[in-house]
Amino acid sequence: MTRVRTYRLQRLSSIAILAMTCTAAIPAPAIAQDTIDQVKVLYASAAYEDALMMATRLEAAGRRPEYAQYRVFCLVALGRTAEAEKVIAAVVSTDPSFVPDAKDTSPRIRDMFVRTRRVLVPEIAHRLYQEARESMERRDTATAARKFETVIALIDGASRERPAGVEEEPLLSELRLLASGFLELSRASSSTARPDVSKPSVRTPAAVQALDITAPTPVKQDLPTWVPPDQSSRREFRGAIRVSIAEDGRVTDARMSPAIHPAYDRLLLQAAMAWQYQPALRNGSPIASEKVIEVVLKPR
Repeated sequence: MTRVRTYRLQRLSSIAILAMTCTAAIPAPAIAQDTIDQVKVLYASAAYEDALMMATRLEAAGRRPEYAQYRVFCLVALGRTAEAEKVIAAVVSTDPSFVPDAKDTSPRIRDMFVRTRRVLVPEIAHRLYQEARESMERRDTATAARKFETVIALIDGASRERPAGVEEEPLLSELRLLASGFLELSRASSSTARPDVSKPSVRTPAAVQALDITAPTPVKQDLPTWVPPDQSSRREFRGAIRVSIAEDGRVTDARMSPAIHPAYDRLLLQAAMAWQYQPALRNGSPIASEKVIEVVLKPR
């Protein structure tokens, strides 16, 4: 009896040691590490909540459009379209040239990206154009050239995505003309030691010299107070409002793009109709324009 018990104890010890050895042979990081491939597997198996959480963790660790793209996929699959639109707006604002891969993306989601980019492109293009002009003034012609190229590519991309029968916004076509002229100037200036870009160059195209656009600036742009319907709410809400501004600085139209919160959207749209601006200028003369204002509602 003693021999049998001893044998059994030795055999159990050997099994325990073998199990510990096998467990130790599996590297811990391989189990815990999130990857985009794991997100794709979870999404393909309809585990949308799990895929969403993993994609969110990946994006927090290193912002990449691909991670946000799968967040959009999961949110749409879960019926949370408003949240998906806000993620798309954030992606487009950060990387306006990003286009989701057609083979991985449904027509509905591709259309969401197109519509959001169409709304945001004028504001983004004008901001990049102003940054490029500032680089020119600092005589950083290489940076200026890159930004002018981005402006042109952005406007051209928006033009290709424009639905049939919809005319291009005049400000975008004029902005492209300006960017093209200054791109030519910045490239020419980069081969000249310490070029003087504070004055028009003889190499600047005449059309560029004849155009100068200034964005509208707010005179009155008060946001309504945010009072969450649920006082215990700890969520943050993001969105934007797009306003049409007349030549006299009055707001003639306002629409959410994307929506923020049903209880706040109505108040914001009402308030926007009373906003006032210094109008946009073309060669010093007031012109009608549009402006996108991003809004963030933070918990108290």
